[in-house]
Amino acid sequence: MTMNRWKFAATPFVIFGLASPMLVNCDAIKGAASAMGAGCDEFNTGNFAELKFQGMAPQVEGKIKGFLSASYDLKKILVDMETGLMASCGKLGKDIGVTDEEMKAEAGGGKGAEKICGAVAAKISGMLKGNASGKLSLEIGAPKCSVDVQAMTKCFGECGGVVKGGELKASCSGGEISGKCDAECKGECSVEAGASCTGTCSAECSGSCDAGFSGTCGGKCDGKCDGKDSKNKACKGKCDGKCDASAKGSCTGTCGGKCSGGCKAKAGAKCEGSCSGGCSVEMKAPKCSGDFKPPSVSVDCQLSCAAKGLAYTTCEAPSLKVKIDGKANADLEKLVAALQADLPEILKIQLGVAKKIGVAGAAVAKAGVDVKAALNPSMGLKAAGCIAAGLEASVSASMSIDVNIKASASVGGSAKGGT
Repeated sequence: MTMNRWKFAATPFVIFGLASPMLVNCDAIKGAASAMGAGCDEFNTGNFAELKFQGMAPQVEGKIKGFLSASYDLKKILVDMETGLMASCGKLGKDIGVTDEEMKAEAGGGKGAEKICGAVAAKISGMLKGNASGKLSLEIGAPKCSVDVQAMTKCFGECGGVVKGGELKASCSGGEISGKCDAECKGECSVEAGASCTGTCSAECSGSCDAGFSGTCGGKCDGKCDGKDSKNKACKGKCDGKCDASAKGSCTGTCGGKCSGGCKAKAGAKCEGSCSGGCSVEMKAPKCSGDFKPPSVSVDCQLSCAAKGLAYTTCEAPSLKVKIDGKANADLEKLVAALQADLPEILKIQLGVAKKIGVAGAAVAKAGVDVKAALNPSMGLKAAGCIAAGLEASVSASMSIDVNIKASASVGGSAKGGT
């Protein structure tokens, strides 16, 4: 089994760093709040603006409300993630013959995804054991995630943090700003597959360019090339001719027509796709491929918006190539087709969405440790009840993300012959 460019993310996300007093004392805190007759209707709506904390300085109150808002948003987004994972594993399960009864489950704390994905993983393992002479080889690319900068900027503005235009580039930590550029793109222009391209065609080898392609598609290929290199030798690396759907070697060429994969144009030209690295005019619909953290915004405001930002974050399914090494029966052929079609969505959640949630969850957990210390009866029963609810939600979220990640990883793990 080969696993090029794929690092299996089966390790729990630190459990959000919750091996802290917050985790140990959460039940006691919840019990104390209940004993005081406290409740928190606000945690059903996510609106904590009118919640009052007696004897609290405005700065401390703002920190607590930021934590509560982030805990609420984190809890909500995790439900959506589990539902999506259940649907993705369910589709794969249906395509390989897992029964509806085996995949019958309800979402909650990751347990729904655990049951469905577990049933699918077991089915895959059984299919592989039934064809011992053939093994699967998976090559998986990294998923690309980005967050809507305009939505994040609006969120920061609502909690008192104004983001200036000149701060955009510096605010995109661990990534870059990209968007639509109606003038000169100063960086790199990326065009989606199938679009007109006048730059470099750089896709996984899924075909070639239909007009003026002087090389081949970029990426690793696994067959033979129908062209010759500059010395008229068979293509094993760079290729001056066209490359078929399984050409061998790492090839990159210039495209003058439509590109079957992604296309990257040089800087200094008008960009019909997504421009990164700067635009001569204000960029439209900007997105950040990293974490959007404006330096001028307070930590509390960043915490709140980081959790909300999960709803404004989109991840693309990673590229996937599934191949059979050895002889294959009909079941194994069926499995390969199903994995090729359905596994990318599962991997998108495991390697993309879950990672973003893990970062936000770690920040919420860290804030919870500080907020826990502020819990006392003098702040008011309602306030104490809401803090207890927020702490409970953040702990539950840590457990849920751990279960969901393990569930999604079990499917890919079974496909590579493990668990």
